Amino acid sequence: PARLLAWAGLAAVASAALTLALPAGAPSPADTGALPSAPPGSARPAGSAHAPPVALTVPGHVGTLPVDPVAASRDGALEVPASPSRVGWWALGARPGDPRGTLLLAGHIDSAAEGAGPFEALHALPLGARAHVAAADGTRHTYRIVARRTYRADDLPQDLFNAAGRPRLALVTCAGAFDPEAGAYAENLVLYGVPG
Repeated sequence: PARLLAWAGLAAVASAALTLALPAGAPSPADTGALPSAPPGSARPAGSAHAPPVALTVPGHVGTLPVDPVAASRDGALEVPASPSRVGWWALGARPGDPRGTLLLAGHIDSAAEGAGPFEALHALPLGARAHVAAADGTRHTYRIVARRTYRADDLPQDLFNAAGRPRLALVTCAGAFDPEAGAYAENLVLYGVPG
């Protein structure tokens, strides 16, 4: 859905009394790497034989995190698990091992209740790092991080939300300055990975 470009739910926080993982006004990580391509506006292939993701690990950076399927709220924002210790999987996108499409995993950088979360480490994740996604059928799929981009919180690329194009992983979290009045970060960080 076009409304998902805003992805306001990812930038939203549980309370204005947020424990910041990033200092207010801290610079976002620099964009780097070549983006794996995905055509805009394509639909999910019918009948994927692959199992949904259940856990994400980035060895040396992010410990094993449980993955929950998520969808859009009534206002079109992606509903990410409230705890920064859990990851949301855009269930209308690709699954691990699918031969096409974006496997989109998103999580909060922090929360008022829990402080900084594991996805804080994504801000310093080097290109070439490996992310492992475990699926419900017991298989494990590895992705190599090849690019990093920062987008305004209301301007994520639409192609993140479809299951067409070459297979790739997108890890998404908050970035940029935190606005306590709005209860949101100004930007989103996206790390792109390819199988391997």
